[in-house]
Amino acid sequence: MDYPDNKSFCIAPWVHLHLLPNGNAMPCCFWDQHHKRDFYGNINDHDNVNDLMNHDSFKELRLKFLSGEQHPGCDRCYNHEDNGRMNNSMRAWFNNTFKSDASRRSVENTQQDGTIEPNVVYLDIRYGNICNLKCRMCGYELSSSWHEDLIKLEKIVGIKEDNPRSQANKPKFIHVDAYDKIEPFLEHAEEIYFAGGEPLLYPEHTKMLDKLVETGNTKCRIKYNSNLSTLSYKGRDIIELWKKFDLVSVGASIDAMAQGVEFIRTNLKWKVFEKNFNRIKEELPLVHLFPAPTIGVLNIEIFPEFNRYCIENDWCKHAPFIPNFINVPDWQNPKILPDWYKERIIQKYNMHIDWIKQRMDDPNIEYAGQNQLKGLKLVLSYLQENVNDTDTNEKLIHEAWQKLWSYKIADPELDWSQSLPELFAFFTEYKQRKGWTNWPD
Repeated sequence: MDYPDNKSFCIAPWVHLHLLPNGNAMPCCFWDQHHKRDFYGNINDHDNVNDLMNHDSFKELRLKFLSGEQHPGCDRCYNHEDNGRMNNSMRAWFNNTFKSDASRRSVENTQQDGTIEPNVVYLDIRYGNICNLKCRMCGYELSSSWHEDLIKLEKIVGIKEDNPRSQANKPKFIHVDAYDKIEPFLEHAEEIYFAGGEPLLYPEHTKMLDKLVETGNTKCRIKYNSNLSTLSYKGRDIIELWKKFDLVSVGASIDAMAQGVEFIRTNLKWKVFEKNFNRIKEELPLVHLFPAPTIGVLNIEIFPEFNRYCIENDWCKHAPFIPNFINVPDWQNPKILPDWYKERIIQKYNMHIDWIKQRMDDPNIEYAGQNQLKGLKLVLSYLQENVNDTDTNEKLIHEAWQKLWSYKIADPELDWSQSLPELFAFFTEYKQRKGWTNWPD
């Protein structure tokens, strides 16, 4: 059978298991953040994965997909598709990637109430929130390093530690003990995605790789989003482990360079990242290695400079640039920016695109530059789409300013106005244009 071609159907809830650090299941990592309160079950409440995959919410979702009904949790994919960004649609990727006979049978044999015999071949298990960075687009649920700062930030807004909802009453580390329930699927897994927290710091990461080797499933595609702050775990060289697999893909979580990214991904050391990225590139030339940036308010203006660095240093020959846009938190969505600033940013991108085109006769730049062009144009397309109304965007820009200054209060050594001078210049001009004088300095 062919999968239903109804512009709603997605194979994910038949073949994919995505667990968050608290054990909650989600349809996929692209699921709209505003619908993460929808409950799809928790692995801790089920004896096995099959039972979890037949949680009532999963059954309902599958029936929607089969009938051609769209779910608002999938809006990110629908939005990308409606605007011609098919490479950004996880729905399209799922349907094009997982087409085995077993997966087709799982769909074909779906019962009237949505119950299935799942063919779980794609795993995305976030075992915990262990992470050594405080990425500004992230938070406590996916980074243990945010714990202390959130306590400080709560004090700034007057939340007391005796408040039951205070961060002070939460553990620093979140961990789901799900390995034993996952292990039976490793022998037949087609793809595993390791992401954060920081996946190279999970105890289960090397355990899963060892099990794949033990069962002879070294053809399983293993993919990462990693900050590359380290390439070892408890004395084991991760590169030596990767050499045992046929296909390794590493999307390096990096959005800018030098002091800019050292603020955006606080605790990251640019020189360490640079060294580790180059080591993988040199020692494992067949690894699918590429920068995997997120594009948001903090880096949208300075990204072309970093992209040029990547092209000149042969960092992006293995993959086209497929931008990941920040939708949550709302104040980091680049769509909220005013039109006059967007026009200035667009001019910078167009100048960078022209720089690439003018060097197409340079063999060291031609291919790397060519495969970046489509992604750069997607950034421009995305930036020009409208979101919210003017008043809402104005409130979000004000929130962005307050957030950035609260970060400095929580950690005085972090001065975003020095690390991100272009963004500071924007806010200064924005205040002047609005005639606002009541913002913190």
